[in-house]
Amino acid sequence: MKRFMIGFAVGVAIGAVAVAIGTARFGGVEALAGRVRGAIAAGQRAMEAHEQDLWADVRRRRAAGMSSADQRSSDPPGALYER
Repeated sequence: MKRFMIGFAVGVAIGAVAVAIGTARFGGVEALAGRVRGAIAAGQRAMEAHEQDLWADVRRRRAAGMSSADQRSSDPPGALYER
């Protein structure tokens, strides 16, 4: 247990030094926070774009299923998705 605590303390110290150097290098805490907010915003935009793509795919499949349902009325309702 003593070795673990020593290792943990050394790890915390190294991490604190790395954060201090990193924030000073990139313009301080506010600049780092701005970068994080920008990354989160970019991730949200990508998520929304992907969601729109998925909904467009669902609409396309539904339209294809409705138009082909007239031709193949003997197929079960979920047959388009099982192929």
